[in-house]
Amino acid sequence: MANSQYSDRVIEGMQMLFGEGFLSPGGAAEVDEMIADENMAGKTVVDLGCGIGGGTLMLAGKYGAGRVLAVDVEPESLERTRQAAEAAGLGSRIETLQVEPGPLALPDACADVVFTKDVVCHIADKAAAFADMARVLRPGGRLICADFLENKPEAADPDGIALFDGWVDVLKTYGLSFHYERWGVYEGALAAAGFSAPAVFDHTEASAAVARREFDFVTGPDSGPVKARLGEDYFKVRIQLSELRAKALERRGLLHLHIRAGKPAD
Repeated sequence: MANSQYSDRVIEGMQMLFGEGFLSPGGAAEVDEMIADENMAGKTVVDLGCGIGGGTLMLAGKYGAGRVLAVDVEPESLERTRQAAEAAGLGSRIETLQVEPGPLALPDACADVVFTKDVVCHIADKAAAFADMARVLRPGGRLICADFLENKPEAADPDGIALFDGWVDVLKTYGLSFHYERWGVYEGALAAAGFSAPAVFDHTEASAAVARREFDFVTGPDSGPVKARLGEDYFKVRIQLSELRAKALERRGLLHLHIRAGKPAD
């Protein structure tokens, strides 16, 4: 992750597309999918890369986590999270922690669950990231992760690779930086961190449908407020991003996976 990737207008534009409190596609509905039958009640959860707190509030409110530690590199995002938690009456169960890229300033074995949505793709060193997540989990703890991965050279469709490359190029013009890797890198990093065999759900088709609906919206008659907030230039880039993400997912040059893994109990 890198500091100050999200300006106020980018944040507000994303919320118009993804839902209040969310900076990544899928919003609240995808958080529900990620958690599914996992039990959060009374548990200590680290929301790694919490953004502006949409998932954090769901973990503490809807799913009853006893304590949620919202972690991010962006102080402005954390302030939004704090304000949202207080407004929702959840301030006593939500704490925020600003971190620098690298090892988390958290003690060993302090959490029951690490939850992270579309964040690991911002981190260059996947092995170090997953090792640190394992470190902060108690024995028997759970990792719940969603992330975007590249699918080169595995993608059977050359157009999928080209579309992935085009999408990454447009992301750069939007001011966002990412470090995409293939599944094999994630698999190796999870194993090296000591996680048990992960359960992996291929969410690519569903994520493509979300991106396609997003594209239809930003090119449709109700997109005026988003355009007004982003401005003409950013709005044009937003349209490109939505279209290229949909196509890259549809052609599987880009993958979206949900990953669950456990830290072995002592």
